[in-house]
Amino acid sequence: MRSSTSQLSDDLLIGAEAIAAYLGWRARRVYYHASRGYLPIKHVGQLLVARKSELDRALSAMEVA
Repeated sequence: MRSSTSQLSDDLLIGAEAIAAYLGWRARRVYYHASRGYLPIKHVGQLLVARKSELDRALSAMEVA
């Protein structure tokens, strides 16, 4: 059985480059969507962070709309 810390670290993306790589986007597009609040991306200091599961849900909801 995996610990919750392990599950969180598997789900967490730290930095615009990591988020962009996961989404198949360029980092600039991640910054744009983060600044507009279009995706569940948060600022921690100067870093952008996101959860893969929340990004997947948000993108799926956009496809349906």
